[in-house]
Amino acid sequence: MGNMALRRSGKAVPKSNQLAENSPIPLSLVLLLFFALVDSTSAQVDTTISQQESHSVVLPCPVNAEKCGKLHSLNWFKGDERIAAMLLGDSNVTSVNKEFDERVTVEQNPYRLVIKDLKISDEDIYLCDTTFFIPEETCDNFNGYRIELRVLVPPTEVVILDAKGDRIENGSVVGPMQERQSLKATCTVRNTRPQPEVSWFRGTKRLTTYSPTHDLIDGLYTSTLELDWQLSREDLAQDIECRVKSAAIQNVTVTKFSVDLQVRPTSININGVKHHTVQGSKVVLTCDIRGARPAVNLTWYNTTTIISSDENELTEIRTKALEKSDGTFHTQSELIFNATRFENDHVFRCEAENIVLQINREKPISSALTLEVLYPPVVKVSPSDIIANTSEIVLLNCEYVANPASLTKVEWYRNDDLVNVNDTTHYKGGNSENVALVIQSTEKEDIGNYSCQLSNNIGKGTSEHKINLDVQYAPSVEILMIPEGPVKESDESNVTLFCNVLDANPSVLTKVRWYANSTLLKELPDCEESREDLCHIDPSKLLLESIGRGFFYNYSCEGFNAAGWGPRSEDRELLVHYEPGPAALSHFPLVAVKKKSVTFSCSVDDPGFPESNRFRWLRGGRGPLQDIVTKDWTVEPVGLDSRTNYSCYAYNEGGKGVMATVNLEVHAPPFFIKNLPQYTGILHSLSNATLTCRIECVPRCDISWQKDGVPIEKNDTRYFVKEKYMDASPATGDFESMLSVLHFNMPNWPDSKFNIEADNANYTCVSTGNSVGGSIRSRTYFGIEYAPENTTVSENIVYVQEGTIPGRVICKSRANPEPSYKWIFKNQTIANGNALIINTPMNRNDNGTYTCRAFNKHGSSIAKTVIEVHFKPRCEIERQEIDDQDTLVCIAYGNPLDADFSWSIKTENETDEILGSGKKETSVDKSFYILQTDYAISRTYRCVANNTVGYGPFCEIEVAEQLAWWQLWEKNTLIILVAAILGLMLTVIIICCIIICICRRRRRQDKLNDKSSSLGEPLTEPGEYENLPFHGLQTAPNKAETS
Repeated sequence: MGNMALRRSGKAVPKSNQLAENSPIPLSLVLLLFFALVDSTSAQVDTTISQQESHSVVLPCPVNAEKCGKLHSLNWFKGDERIAAMLLGDSNVTSVNKEFDERVTVEQNPYRLVIKDLKISDEDIYLCDTTFFIPEETCDNFNGYRIELRVLVPPTEVVILDAKGDRIENGSVVGPMQERQSLKATCTVRNTRPQPEVSWFRGTKRLTTYSPTHDLIDGLYTSTLELDWQLSREDLAQDIECRVKSAAIQNVTVTKFSVDLQVRPTSININGVKHHTVQGSKVVLTCDIRGARPAVNLTWYNTTTIISSDENELTEIRTKALEKSDGTFHTQSELIFNATRFENDHVFRCEAENIVLQINREKPISSALTLEVLYPPVVKVSPSDIIANTSEIVLLNCEYVANPASLTKVEWYRNDDLVNVNDTTHYKGGNSENVALVIQSTEKEDIGNYSCQLSNNIGKGTSEHKINLDVQYAPSVEILMIPEGPVKESDESNVTLFCNVLDANPSVLTKVRWYANSTLLKELPDCEESREDLCHIDPSKLLLESIGRGFFYNYSCEGFNAAGWGPRSEDRELLVHYEPGPAALSHFPLVAVKKKSVTFSCSVDDPGFPESNRFRWLRGGRGPLQDIVTKDWTVEPVGLDSRTNYSCYAYNEGGKGVMATVNLEVHAPPFFIKNLPQYTGILHSLSNATLTCRIECVPRCDISWQKDGVPIEKNDTRYFVKEKYMDASPATGDFESMLSVLHFNMPNWPDSKFNIEADNANYTCVSTGNSVGGSIRSRTYFGIEYAPENTTVSENIVYVQEGTIPGRVICKSRANPEPSYKWIFKNQTIANGNALIINTPMNRNDNGTYTCRAFNKHGSSIAKTVIEVHFKPRCEIERQEIDDQDTLVCIAYGNPLDADFSWSIKTENETDEILGSGKKETSVDKSFYILQTDYAISRTYRCVANNTVGYGPFCEIEVAEQLAWWQLWEKNTLIILVAAILGLMLTVIIICCIIICICRRRRRQDKLNDKSSSLGEPLTEPGEYENLPFHGLQTAPNKAETS
């Protein structure tokens, strides 16, 4: 880490490490090893964070203050570029690169980098580089914290294109296509990051395709995968899917389509009646066609004629196509009809084809079945109508065809009732030998419709038509009314009376007599010369116009036909309804009171018909009210909306009577719309204060103010009152009210502000009474409030030993309202309430200042207490040269700092030889012991420190032997000496190398001189001899030859 402040420790080390410390190691080798270790971990990524584009991302920077110490500064790098820096401490300065200024912020507590509006270019490896003031030995954050940021961009779309380049919508159907035809499509994933995985599937099977292509544009991938697939029956009812997997999307994206694949039918079969059927029974012929797609078109034939259910209502064709699991259709058609003799020995054929057969010009496939029908007799009677008089002979003919033709039973019916042909006095024939029926003498009871029913072994046959036999007789009648129910007089409607024939032949009446209360009203038709309009009418109808209460009678009639006058009908009453008379309305009390009740009463003199006991009520012109129909109506409670008009009227089935209306006056007793709160708090320095009350009262009332029960006089300049009479409020339901505001005229108060002790008082708002209620009042306690002040603690300093629990500290403050308390230690809230209670044993890290903060809504105040945690000292021994003496220094670390020391030597039998307390000199936390100079064996020196808490653990150092002169030197001095020696040795080596080179050169020259002397040449040049060091001697020495 850059700019890291390192602290060397002079701690004693084990014997195994002393040799390494005392051995000189080249500084360059140490630095080379350090940078190699740093470089080996530089590429390591601590965590990877992925986030979508345009979102915000938070990059954490873990800082362990307990392990590493206090943080000095923090730098953020994007790759090799520094983008942000934070300098902590008093200045607390943060700097962000201009390129990232608008999107990047650096936060602390916790430390993190926030990037807004994430862009693709932001993807990189980010380094959080931290620098500490004095890093602890336990710190493991020397290489910084690296985060790999990956920017995710979901694809803008996944699109499938066909061979022409047209888009295939998701979930759509492609085709129709034929089997063995080639399906070509392209799946394109646009504008995504990272590179997606694209594949084609049919169901769970992955389809063989070409390799996908990936285009990278502006950091976004566009991936394309082509599909060229030969279709088969396996592709029926299957989805062709393009599946896209990517880290930018949570789930696999599936875009799919299906293929409408067409195949020909594989089989056709018709079944139904195996042997024969009987006429009248339902025949169901079923035709099954399998293996086709699309479903086939099916046609039914009766021999060569096409069968259509639209042309024959008795024939039904039900056709359904069921899609099977393999994608083909099973088409099933049912031909349903009732068997008749016309279908006997006919051939029914089913033909089917689909578009595949049509395209390939193949004939439709077909299947046929021959139907055999057995049917009962088909019967016909004649003549269709017979009109006879009584005592005449009538012949009823019956003809038939049947298979088999032999009859097992013959029956005649009149009006669907079996005729007893065994009564030979009245009938003749009607058996298997003589099917026709003869009535020998007609009577009234013989009137009816006759039918003939014949049976064979298959079933029964009844004539489709019947013979209508008619015999004439006099009519019997009844009265009918339209409308049937009661008639309202107010409608002025008409009533038509009908003289209805109950029994007659002929049934048409030629004359009718009408009666009212058994008195003849009229005989119709009336063909007198003066009543020409009543001559050519239907006599069975009588019209009564504009019905009123005067038409209240019992009506009857009697009819006439070719047989004469019949008996008179029973009486029928005509009911006429008419409305009640005008209503009268009253109420009690005459003046209503709010929240009480008022009762309205409605009455009529003429109850109408039927007599009325029901009433309708209206309120404010609105209504009628559906839930109130009684003569009396109580309104409770009475409110503002009750101040309106009320109306009522009586009603019955004949209508409603005349309405009556009254206006209701409502008064309100004094009532607080806005009363005074129980407590009103005012800041003592506030420049403006008011008290407000609002009282509802009709008739109007007055309001006055009191302080501690004493009326506030109008001439008291400390106050002034503003009043206003408020209109009623329909929105809240409040009546007219009096609003009164008591203003505190602060400039006229002492010092223009409230006294926190003297101005606390009870203020009361009092109203006068009115005609419906007495006086009311509302009181509030007017409290003068102020921020906390004079905050103190019960103990300014608390001493506690490590591992014990301190006593409680009480915080007090003066304030209104009562203050709340919180205790703060190291900028964190550790307790709420005025008592600082610590229930866990204290340790040395809990040493410090604890702050009590008293606060309310107006401000806060603080007081502080100091907790000192005392703990046993631990010690460390250092070996130093002090005043040219080999000295051991024992340093104690504890609280309190003042400590006593004891020195000893550990002997071979693990006992201690006490050396005394050493010398403390001016230090309260150090003891000095001077080593003797006459020892030559290894010794282990021990030191133990104690303070007011107790003795700490032993610390020791091993002294191998008496230090050499160079071991007494300081390390820097020793390094300088070693460097000087090395330099001197290097200089000597260089000089030696120069001398060796000169000597070798001289040797070669001497060899040349020896060779020239043997040839008679002088050994030296003139003047050379004089320059030799042995010039002047008698004989020059010969140079020894070396090998």
